[in-house]
Amino acid sequence: MRSFLRESQRPVVFQPVYIGYERIMEGDSYIGELSGKPKEKESWFALLRALGKLRENYGQVAVNFGEPIFLTPLLDGVDANWREATTDPEAKPAWLKPAVDALSERIVVNINRAVDVNPINLLALVLLSTPKHAMAESDLLAQIDLTRSMITALPYSDRLTITNLSAAEIIAYGEKMQAIVRIKHPLGDVLASEGKAAVLLSYFRNNVLHVVATAAWIACCFLNNRSMKREQILRLGRVVYPFVQAELFLPWGEEEFAARCEATIDFFVARGLLKTDAQRESVQRDPGQSDGAFQLRVIAQMLLQTIERYYIAIAALVRNGPNTLTSAELENLCTLTAQRLSLLHELNAPEFFDKALFRGFIQKLRERRVIWTDAEGKLEFHAELESIVRDAKIILSREIRHGILKLTPERRSVLAAESDAASSSTN
Repeated sequence: MRSFLRESQRPVVFQPVYIGYERIMEGDSYIGELSGKPKEKESWFALLRALGKLRENYGQVAVNFGEPIFLTPLLDGVDANWREATTDPEAKPAWLKPAVDALSERIVVNINRAVDVNPINLLALVLLSTPKHAMAESDLLAQIDLTRSMITALPYSDRLTITNLSAAEIIAYGEKMQAIVRIKHPLGDVLASEGKAAVLLSYFRNNVLHVVATAAWIACCFLNNRSMKREQILRLGRVVYPFVQAELFLPWGEEEFAARCEATIDFFVARGLLKTDAQRESVQRDPGQSDGAFQLRVIAQMLLQTIERYYIAIAALVRNGPNTLTSAELENLCTLTAQRLSLLHELNAPEFFDKALFRGFIQKLRERRVIWTDAEGKLEFHAELESIVRDAKIILSREIRHGILKLTPERRSVLAAESDAASSSTN
């Protein structure tokens, strides 16, 4: 950016590139870093070990080019007077940070728009949305077919690409790549992802989660509701969208997201997963034991952990009250709660308790003036937070909400536990 300011007559273009893998070499490092372990230093031993891994099958790599970003128009949009800035390398004009933030966000958004959805991505989206990361083969075939059709009928962008393999071919490819295993059974085979392989699949799910975020949100609305008004679905969507948008770098404004929600509801109605009345005001799903309800539940699970994470942060704030927690203390409480929840409820996804994700959510609450810092650095919050808690009751089941509230600690109990741990270590 500063180099461009010195010679702004020479155009600068940033070219976003999406690189899609079907298997990653440094899987153990990925798991460790997501779980909070420090990044390991490079060594000759690690290099030799990596050379041995090169003989393994890593599948195909897709390279898609996103929409280029021209720096001059971007700066014009941030501050029309940017050309008057000094070329002093130590100077920091007021528009510089907003420009850097806008550029970095645009790069990631455009990378996401150039996404390639490969067979491993589809398997990860579906299997990780089941309690034991396993499905009957017939159910898996149907769910992959639905997910592919959904992505194709509701394209995320005109640069998105998706595998041409059929559902059966995708399963066979997943077995070949050792992403899933087949468990033989007289009543029908089961496909599963087990142990470390299931954790590694989270990488491939997370890379394409943004593609199905809208559909997953609509499905979340019917986890605990047989019927909802369209207006209520769109209202709740407007509440949650800014936070999901910030986390997944979604490209739409709020009205565009609402239009996409409408199109997604229509897709589900066309597929028979939802029904609507003649006035298109009310939307219903079939009973919980039906195939349609099961398929909706799998789609909802793709985003549910994200919504649960938001509720953890809000629950921690409300339980401790205003003017009690600093941002750092809130992050710590959220991380501890999520870690404990994952231990108790088979949430085998290290990113569920990633402190950076909680930090991003808290920052978004600040930006929207739902929370702010008092003179002593403690967090205060707006009455809007209570309305978000009420809305959460519509989406999250009583069991999930009760589990989170029960596990969310108060600041003083955490401080006491840390003090006891410190005393024990010194004795």
